[in-house]
Amino acid sequence: MAQFPNAAGTPGTRHTTQSRCDLVALLCGLLPALDVACVLFSGHLGVWLYTAWFAPTGLVAGAWSSHEWTALLTGAVLAAASLHDVKFGARAVHHQVAALVGRYGVGFLIFTGAALVVAFASRALDRLPSEWVMLWFGTSLLFTTLSRLLLARLIRSLGRRGVLTEVIAVVGAGPLADRLIRHLRQTRGSRIEILGVFDDSPTGTDKGFRRTRGSVADLITLGTTRSIDWIILTLPCTEEHPLDALVLRLKVLAAPIGLCPQNLGLALPGQTSDYLGDGVPVTLLADRPIRRWSAVVKRFEDLALGVLITLILLPVLVLIALAIRIDSAGPVIFRQRRHTYDNREFDIYKFRTMRWAPAVATANLAQTVRDDVRITRLGRLLRATSLDELPQLFNVLEGDMSLVGPRPHAVNMRTGNQLGGEITDTYAHRHRVKPGITGWSQVNGSRGATHSADQLSRRIELDLHYVENWSLQLDLTILAMTIPEVLKRTNAY
Repeated sequence: MAQFPNAAGTPGTRHTTQSRCDLVALLCGLLPALDVACVLFSGHLGVWLYTAWFAPTGLVAGAWSSHEWTALLTGAVLAAASLHDVKFGARAVHHQVAALVGRYGVGFLIFTGAALVVAFASRALDRLPSEWVMLWFGTSLLFTTLSRLLLARLIRSLGRRGVLTEVIAVVGAGPLADRLIRHLRQTRGSRIEILGVFDDSPTGTDKGFRRTRGSVADLITLGTTRSIDWIILTLPCTEEHPLDALVLRLKVLAAPIGLCPQNLGLALPGQTSDYLGDGVPVTLLADRPIRRWSAVVKRFEDLALGVLITLILLPVLVLIALAIRIDSAGPVIFRQRRHTYDNREFDIYKFRTMRWAPAVATANLAQTVRDDVRITRLGRLLRATSLDELPQLFNVLEGDMSLVGPRPHAVNMRTGNQLGGEITDTYAHRHRVKPGITGWSQVNGSRGATHSADQLSRRIELDLHYVENWSLQLDLTILAMTIPEVLKRTNAY
């Protein structure tokens, strides 16, 4: 296998599900909220200034509770819509000051005009002090400007520190790959790290920019130790290079997969769905299943509910630990290597339910069967009630797992003497999201060990349904369905 110098990270290193471009999008997504906050704050500040400078006795009694509040809320909505700039992040990253100022100036004029039209139409100006209206607009201009300057400065600072550098892997060695890499490296302002060119062709060379670092299989292996922001295909769609099969292989990595246009520099009408670097159009073939604000919501769900559940169950955890210590010799917590996000590995925590055998503790254990002689008396109760899984709450808090997701399988787990990847090509696609304590497959009859290829295929089908259809509502539904499913004790042994 090819060697990859300067590959940061080691197997099992925790990393975020957000890409660098996602981080910019998240920061820019705060702008509408900042605009609303600035407009509301400016209205309150305007009242204080108006009272201090023009009306020592205050506004007309009762006016602030009706007219000003209506004006403020209307203005906040108009500001969020008028000042929105979809290209703010790209302009900030590339330090395009003139474009930033121009777009903001136009937006504020639209905001002012729309606010005045609404005010005249509703005759609000007849009931509001003109001095307060002028102070409100002036302070709104000041604070929305400052918020943009500070956000743009933060984005540029992150860019200078390398936080926003996009890591790109190119699949397909050839003239198009050369042109793409040359274009990305020569584009002013782009922060790009070319991970390498990966190609299964035996004719790959190291001439010019065509620096082939290995095969597609090498890229998949490298993806377990490196965060990759983009996988760009520079192969033509022919019988020799079937893109659908290639995309299926690469989807084991939770990175967006894009197709570079054959005539680089010209967009693909009706097909271009995303941009790379400083405006290179790509056709998005596969995306991260949970990204941007969805990933933020998912992590907040894990932390908020994880902390709450852990605190509630802490006495139960302590009592189980004491019972295990009394029941049999050996450690209370059992650790085992499992697969997590992007096919990486981590140590899962479980209460020990089997007799302790140090010599084989780290070996690849066979899947549990009914009436397994290795299980202790207390272990049978813990397994039947799924209480042995409770220490995984700490895996959730550490960031290796989620409360809801595909159950993590043991590394090199076999079903009927076959590895999961040998049974179905989509086995590793379940690793595009973090594993969970419970999941869609567990609440739909696919709980416990898998002893046949059909059982595993059914579980993968359910897991992939969850991966492709994630939502907060789906997570909460699964959590609610888990309680009665645990009480059934189906396949729990």
